[in-house]
Amino acid sequence: MSKTIKINELPVRTWNFLGVNDAEIAWDADKAVDLGTEEFASAKDGVCHRMVMSGKEGFSRKDVHAVAHAGEALTLIQWFEGEGHLAAETHLTLEKDATLRLVQVFSANEGALSRSKVTGTCDENARLELIQVMLGKGDTYVDSHVDLNGKGASIQTDIGYLAQHHQTLDMNLSVNHFGKKTECSINAAGALKDGAVKIFRGTIDFKQGSSDSVGNEKETVLMLGDDVVNKTVPLILCAEENVVGNHGASIGEMDDATLFYFESRGIDRATAEKILARASVERVARTIGDVETEQAILNELYEGEEHDL
Repeated sequence: MSKTIKINELPVRTWNFLGVNDAEIAWDADKAVDLGTEEFASAKDGVCHRMVMSGKEGFSRKDVHAVAHAGEALTLIQWFEGEGHLAAETHLTLEKDATLRLVQVFSANEGALSRSKVTGTCDENARLELIQVMLGKGDTYVDSHVDLNGKGASIQTDIGYLAQHHQTLDMNLSVNHFGKKTECSINAAGALKDGAVKIFRGTIDFKQGSSDSVGNEKETVLMLGDDVVNKTVPLILCAEENVVGNHGASIGEMDDATLFYFESRGIDRATAEKILARASVERVARTIGDVETEQAILNELYEGEEHDL
């Protein structure tokens, strides 16, 4: 008998028939191979660590702990690859005035499943930069929860995705504002094609005591085909006065004006769709700040075609 678990749960449930309250995946904890725990720490002049998160056949799990000490900086780059079912938990701790950049690239084989859970706490004036790139291969489930505890703490999130080949892409991101004058910016953009299914849940939660805080959330979705499924769930919760929360979504197909623009320059519809489908991933990749990772993403994105970094 197959075992399943529920993940990516919304903090406040909505109508069950919408199918967005949570996700259910096949998972057998008794058979999961423990790949161990790795720990990383910051440096005064900043430091960058790269790690491969490789799933094995069957079920496997891995834990990661990263600490950015007071006034220091840390960049951690995780590349998800391989096959089978991999569950990874990444725990982030940002002390006062620290900066931590977490880059996650999901590129597991078709038929594989990658599950990433990120938890983070940010002290006074700490800044977390979360960059996630989904390259459109295996099914991907991402669950991120960040607490902005200290005054002036902030998070900047940039997500770029290409969902294709009947892939399932399920994302849940929740930012809790506890401290005063905290700030979050959530930006997600991508394209769906080839019968892909995508859900994005983005929650900004202003807790009591978080006055003068600001939260912004935006997603842009390009739907290429009548067989794709998109569900976008922006959510703002508020238990405090004097805060600013904004959310919005732009969802649609390639319009006639855009197609005319491409065709007037000798680019046919199929090529135009390919360019637009890659655009969001490529834009986010170029913000990573690590040439080796950027090049690897573009190599996979273009799959042997010529391209410039």
